[in-house]
Amino acid sequence: MKPTTHFSSLRKNGFRRGIHLHLVAQGSAAPSQPYTPSDPIRSTLAPFSRWNPPLPWCQASWKERLATTGFHLGRDQPERSFHTSSSPFVAHSEKSRSKAKNPRSNPRLEALPDKVDLQTGPLGRLSKLKPPQQAHKITTRVGSSFAGNHSLKWVQPPNNVLIVKKRNEKRVSRAMADIMSYLGSRYPHMNIIVEEHAIEEDQGVGLLSAFEDKVVTASEDDKPTLAEKVDFVITLGGDGTILHVSSLFDRDAVPPVLSFSMGTLGFLLPYDISAYKSAIEDLMDSRVSLLLRMRLRQTSHAADGTLLCDEIDKCHEIHLMNEVTLHRGREPHMTKIDAYVDGQYLTQAISDGLIISTPTGSTAYSLSAGGPIVHPSVQSLVLTPISPRSLSFRTVLLPSDSTIQLKISSTSRSPAELTVDGKVSRTLSRGEYLQVSMSPYPIPCVNRSSASDHSTMGKGSGPPPGWVPRGEDDWLRDINTLLKFNVSFGGRGSLGGHGRGDEDE
Repeated sequence: MKPTTHFSSLRKNGFRRGIHLHLVAQGSAAPSQPYTPSDPIRSTLAPFSRWNPPLPWCQASWKERLATTGFHLGRDQPERSFHTSSSPFVAHSEKSRSKAKNPRSNPRLEALPDKVDLQTGPLGRLSKLKPPQQAHKITTRVGSSFAGNHSLKWVQPPNNVLIVKKRNEKRVSRAMADIMSYLGSRYPHMNIIVEEHAIEEDQGVGLLSAFEDKVVTASEDDKPTLAEKVDFVITLGGDGTILHVSSLFDRDAVPPVLSFSMGTLGFLLPYDISAYKSAIEDLMDSRVSLLLRMRLRQTSHAADGTLLCDEIDKCHEIHLMNEVTLHRGREPHMTKIDAYVDGQYLTQAISDGLIISTPTGSTAYSLSAGGPIVHPSVQSLVLTPISPRSLSFRTVLLPSDSTIQLKISSTSRSPAELTVDGKVSRTLSRGEYLQVSMSPYPIPCVNRSSASDHSTMGKGSGPPPGWVPRGEDDWLRDINTLLKFNVSFGGRGSLGGHGRGDEDE
């Protein structure tokens, strides 16, 4: 996959300065398990027990909270709000919380029918052990070791499709107009959702003007509603477009994603745009398979274990596709990061930073930093150092049920920048840490349904005896054609090899 932007290009002008909210006990009970920075960071689905205030206090504004509690203002710390919950992630129902905090409503989007149910189950040998499951969300058991191709069967015909396009590309906008026209004629019942910027970019061009009154627009403020309404997603662009889709569903399950290659590399894109009609028909008729690409679940914590919030009242976990990177950013000094796995100390990394990637992200920034190539069906967490001081520090592959904590050491000479899928998230200071584990919400990427076509298997003579069909593996094809895996040095003007020993002797 196309490597994400190097952290040096993501620097901001200076570091954030905000308000540090300190809790002063005024009749409130202290946490039953106080946490100190000197303790080893405990394994974490519920490492901390916190004070639970009454519900009206949680619904109050931040100014009212400051007036009615013992908070006082300090300096030189990122802005935080005090997250109160018996769980480290969600204070109340995530659904009601996100709806209550949505700054504006979208009546047309909310009026659409909810997403329909579908059936999914593993293909190949595991299909005999695990029958298809019916639900309206595609999830994976945390700790599962297999995420290969799965079957797809719609229980009811899908009603709502979200089309996501690459920005500022006239060729992509033209393809988007063709697909919208085809959907309107072939599937008139289908509701088409697009992002607001797609319509705004078309002002003065006119490619999408005929559909302006027929489509429903959405923005990033509508993330909770999109998670409830969208049956499947069509992407037009490159690998970065799929990363953007992941960010639109960074708090909930992702619907099936049908991707058409119109970008630079296209390592995650199995379909060419010229075949959009047959690809959409195959998806609507359940003649495709799904590759469940693992995602990560990430949270940021203060030294006492409370969640660090992006803004007031926005404390939530983030589900991401490629990698979480903790790096020195613009600082000239290497960072010291203490790494823990399931509460046990692993090592102190003195380096430019650390990367925690998914198998999908293993061919992005992690690969550029010297990490391995991991097949997307192999559920694992990939921990890769960035320019470590020690020559013996190598990538570590961890089980999918592991929980990793990366804590800024108390002796580190500099803070560290946290980036999520190439986007700067925040700056972590000494004692603060991030926590990463496997997400239960994978990216269901639409693949072709059959592996009967072996034309992409190169010069080999076909599959070996005992081969069991498991769905076509586009990854094996793309690793050769796009990444030029194990290409040998040949004569001038030629590239031969592919590790098959067919060079002239």
